[in-house]
Amino acid sequence: CHMCNSKHGALIKAVATPISMKKWKSNSSAYKKSYFGRQIWCHPSCGMWHPKCSLTDGTVNCTNIIMANGLKHIDSQKVCNLCGRKDKVKVQCNHTHLKKSCQMNFHVTCARQAGLEVSDVDGNDVQFHIKCFEHAGCNYALRAVLEDMLEMDKIPKSNGYMSFEYASKIFNWGILAMQCLGWAWQWSDWWVHLGDRWEPLLEPGQKEEDMTKEELRIIDSTPESRCRDARRCRLAAFGAALRNRDYDKKEGDDRKPLERALRAVLSTPSLVGPLIKSEIDFFVEWLARVYRSKLPILGFGDHKIPVNETWEKDSCVYFHDETPKFILGNRPLPGKQVLKKGQIFEEGIVETDDFCPEELPLSIVLRSPEKMDACIQIPKDGDSPKKKKSKENSPCEKKTIITRRV
Repeated sequence: CHMCNSKHGALIKAVATPISMKKWKSNSSAYKKSYFGRQIWCHPSCGMWHPKCSLTDGTVNCTNIIMANGLKHIDSQKVCNLCGRKDKVKVQCNHTHLKKSCQMNFHVTCARQAGLEVSDVDGNDVQFHIKCFEHAGCNYALRAVLEDMLEMDKIPKSNGYMSFEYASKIFNWGILAMQCLGWAWQWSDWWVHLGDRWEPLLEPGQKEEDMTKEELRIIDSTPESRCRDARRCRLAAFGAALRNRDYDKKEGDDRKPLERALRAVLSTPSLVGPLIKSEIDFFVEWLARVYRSKLPILGFGDHKIPVNETWEKDSCVYFHDETPKFILGNRPLPGKQVLKKGQIFEEGIVETDDFCPEELPLSIVLRSPEKMDACIQIPKDGDSPKKKKSKENSPCEKKTIITRRV
């Protein structure tokens, strides 16, 4: 795909046409090497989600995103805020506030795999768009994905057995959750500082104003408390370990150590909600199965999307001490420490992160101080309220996993 760095997935033909052939007639060899003169390909999602591309008769027209020299894309200086690379084509978060646009940019495949909102519906309108971690809808929070996964397990079973249909749906929700966790090395910073946009899952007939926080399962948290939680469950390190399939490197690490690491994350209410033991056990069992399936769609190991592995000042994929976020490095494997009976979180581990706001200036964490005003908006009176998740409109009731994502 000439638009992103993912090497997997189905491709369709793409074309790009120069404004004029005059300069190319005298240099046919250069023309054949350019995007204009050679056959190019892209993922259907990459072509359909970019506002300057169009799809006609199964071919994506990319003319408007190729520079006149035919060698680069028009936004080649913009950085993908997930993988940290400048190459290929990025799509800007379409959120606007007081006529200011969010300045976050992403490759479509990076955004989809990380669990950001990549949708073709915005409100009541059909609109292909991407929204960043802060502005994504409530359905795209990790906690919401886990809730939808758990709802499938609550469906009555015939003769006490789960059908293949429902097992496959649970497994597919598990893929979404693990894909999201595989990018936690990046979005954990955002979660600590911004929280997420999760909203209560309401049963038909329930009204939020008539319910208590306990009934709504709301967990109050602050950047400081989320900082402690992210460090305690080793969220960022766990994401790096998943990305590189570090639990495959020693025999048996994909069993007890992986399950201990999952249990630590799932025992963090500010991230996943107030789960009871049976619910945590359910998630640990299924998410560990998903990891051990080694499916390419997870984006782990040999199937991971490449990131910028060259350190640059203010790079979003490196810590403030210039060590990479996307690999464990000197950090111990999460879950490897043998715990005492009843203990959930590992002890005595100190590792680099960019979490705590009292320890680091916000500009270091966000890596884009000149764009902060456009990216981080404080809600004001008159702002449109967030939509509540309603169980009767839950994607898992009416749509398949594919329909929800695309």
